[in-house]
Amino acid sequence: MQRLMIPRFLVLASALLLSACVSPVVIDSQPDANLAQYQTYAFVSQAEDGPRELDDQRTLAALEKALAAEGMTEVDADQADVQVKYFFKREQRFDGSSVQFGFGFTRNNVGLGASTPTEGEISDEYKLVVQLIDPQNRNVVWQATSRDKMHDEMSSERRNTYIQKAVEEMFKQYP
Repeated sequence: MQRLMIPRFLVLASALLLSACVSPVVIDSQPDANLAQYQTYAFVSQAEDGPRELDDQRTLAALEKALAAEGMTEVDADQADVQVKYFFKREQRFDGSSVQFGFGFTRNNVGLGASTPTEGEISDEYKLVVQLIDPQNRNVVWQATSRDKMHDEMSSERRNTYIQKAVEEMFKQYP
């Protein structure tokens, strides 16, 4: 009986190739939505009258660029074909140690023990979500969510790059 041997590098290369096929964004839309009808847009108010945060400024600039590339024009809210809403969805991640094992013995006994993590750190991560809302019925007709996550510790340059890349990837899949 002959055994088929697959080189390890071929398995690794296949795994890397398949992981590269995963889209960096998740797109969801109404199946009957005619997104081509939307030629003008307006941003949904972020409900704060205070100063706009830096990440909001970065996102707004990236969205304006992406929507212009799609041939859409920004207009007043009462004249817009579609409303654009964006936000950062917060997720919490627990970082703990892995399972720990111990071994010990005495004169008459031998022991083995295991413990699960008791200490860890909870950190916040953020995914960018962009929604297009039909102003007639107030329903979301298209939504894009970034798979990549932004962290509080990211530098200004990395945050800017993250937001620009996420918005670009979202609108690459816009019909």
